Amino acid sequence: MPTGYVITPESQQPRRSVQDDAEYRNNYVSFEYVNALYALDNGWTGQGVKVAVLDDGVKEVSELQGKISSLSRDYGTVTENGVTTQRNVIGDDYSDHGTMVAGVIAARNNGTGVQGIAPGAEIVALRISEIDLDTTDPDAQETLGIGISQAMAYAGDNGIKVVNASIAKIDPAVASPTWAQMVARYQTTGGLFVNAAGNDSAANVDGYLDLNSSNSRSWLFVVALEGTQTSYELTDYSNQCGTKAMNNCVAAMGTNATQYTDGSLVLFSGTSSATPQVSGLAALILSKWPQLTGVEAGEVIVNTARDIGAPGVDPVFGHGLIDAKAALSPVDPTLSNGVTQTSLTSSSLVVPTAVGAAGLKARALGNVTVLDAYGRDFTGDLSGLVAQPGVDRFSIERRMRVQANAGSARLATRDLDASAGFTRLRVGPGEDEVRTMLTNGHIAWRSGKTWFSASLNSSDSVSSEFMGLAPSSDAVFAYSPVADLAVTAERPLAGGRLGVSVVGGRADYGAANGALISWRKGGTGLKAGLLDEQGTVFGTPTGSGALRFGDGARTAFLEVAQSAQLGSWRLSGYASLGATRLKLADDMLLTDAGTFLTSRFAVSMSRSAFGGTLRLGLAQPLTVVSGEGTYTIGSGYDLATRSLLFTDRRVDFAGAIDPLLTVGFEKGGPRSLLRMGMASTADVRDLRALGTWRLVLN
Repeated sequence: MPTGYVITPESQQPRRSVQDDAEYRNNYVSFEYVNALYALDNGWTGQGVKVAVLDDGVKEVSELQGKISSLSRDYGTVTENGVTTQRNVIGDDYSDHGTMVAGVIAARNNGTGVQGIAPGAEIVALRISEIDLDTTDPDAQETLGIGISQAMAYAGDNGIKVVNASIAKIDPAVASPTWAQMVARYQTTGGLFVNAAGNDSAANVDGYLDLNSSNSRSWLFVVALEGTQTSYELTDYSNQCGTKAMNNCVAAMGTNATQYTDGSLVLFSGTSSATPQVSGLAALILSKWPQLTGVEAGEVIVNTARDIGAPGVDPVFGHGLIDAKAALSPVDPTLSNGVTQTSLTSSSLVVPTAVGAAGLKARALGNVTVLDAYGRDFTGDLSGLVAQPGVDRFSIERRMRVQANAGSARLATRDLDASAGFTRLRVGPGEDEVRTMLTNGHIAWRSGKTWFSASLNSSDSVSSEFMGLAPSSDAVFAYSPVADLAVTAERPLAGGRLGVSVVGGRADYGAANGALISWRKGGTGLKAGLLDEQGTVFGTPTGSGALRFGDGARTAFLEVAQSAQLGSWRLSGYASLGATRLKLADDMLLTDAGTFLTSRFAVSMSRSAFGGTLRLGLAQPLTVVSGEGTYTIGSGYDLATRSLLFTDRRVDFAGAIDPLLTVGFEKGGPRSLLRMGMASTADVRDLRALGTWRLVLN
């Protein structure tokens, strides 16, 4: 948007779509102010909706050919040579005003001339004019208002949801029971009465004295804006909304291109021209959502209007300028599983890396129907709300900083062993904004034959195995990194050592606790454990709202580890199997989930080489090898019951067996330490490399 403008000038706006054609541009300024192109680009034209035009008739000019409904009626008369007769003509050359109004609503979108804001809508002309051919005063030949109450009753009885009245009372300073009662009766049918505010530069709309509790839901006044392109200004002729009617008032554009009764294309100005813009928008809404009443369409219009004056509803512009894009977009949409409704805007899904997300995105969330605050159904793809953690350059950079600034300290005696790992990281732009962080810690003490210990193992822990680029060999840390604290008791048993541990931990996004039992002898190790997670699954936050991937999980796992010397190579490996059950809640779209079977394994070999230690390995991160779930999804809408239709969609959560190939090298001495690591998938799709060199200077 150029500086100083509220819309892009036509000369600076490139063609944006097929609908942005010469016909659209003949009414460019007015359409741009109200975002009319959005509806056209989506194919929403008002098709199937009838809009009554309460006026001096509608002539079937070329832009309205085939657009005038057979429900149209003429309530007017003609007086000639002193004789008054019923006219029964829907439109003629005297129908200049109503014809232009109808063109603003529904002029055809046929590539030539002009088009209405709802070119697919149908016009019901309700002619309420008297013609006196005996008078010599041209301004006195036509009078509006005859049969207006009957016309309004007819519209309601025939299910016409929108009546456009680009007319006003003769004397706005006097209350009119006729107007008040006819709109009240129309409100009982659910219809929307869209009424011009008046062109007297007054502080109130013309009908403000007739508003009351029995008609205010149906009555919507329209004031007119000037198309300056640089501001939102009321035209100099338009009445303001006023304090009494401002809650029943919106603004639209005061000048629109339309067609005159002689077939010429003209610019039509006044609140009479602004009003059919609003009626046309109501037709767009009702065409897309026929389950709505006219009153409900009006509520959508006022509550999605653009605030252009004093904050909130104000006496000048009321609710503000109508906005087709906002009115046709979801307002506070909700997700439902058939039992509970939850806000879509507060929902997100985070899938752990161990879980296969492709099927979930395509099958469960690829085509979902939701309802908004007005009961309107919207169908779309929600897979964009699914996230899955991954390794990116920022995590690698952090790992490099952690490695580069790592240090450790250890104290050991016969009955006590304590160690700590730490690093220093910059936490701000200043040279002195550096914080020392504990990355791991361990303290163990002996009492008789039993060793007791407490340990911390954070995600910043400096791993000697491939420098943190490969999966952790710690089973608890692999299943839930949140459980970073452990308290263990260990004593001799059957020629080995038996250990019992309690683990736990808490982060901003969740917590985990559990217990495990282990036994090791020589190069053999066995481990079994139970973990309970709250707010995380496999250490990953699950998201929020109805889309979240559970409220936590319970996991049981068994791990076997073995190491042995083979010539100059030291071989080691581990493998674990686990079973996980998600914690579900009544408001989730994931309404059922079976047991997830998980697996992880690694094999590594190391030997002395090049004056240091060389390591080669193959490591499969934790992955779900078997597991399914059911998503209960809104899949359609039933007009008869005004309710969502639901489908159960079965999803396979199995991840991919895609091990990492790893290479590591370490060489150190009293004054320096060189460490290098690389990890890659077999197809080099995911390649990670890291190297650090530490040198101690005196």
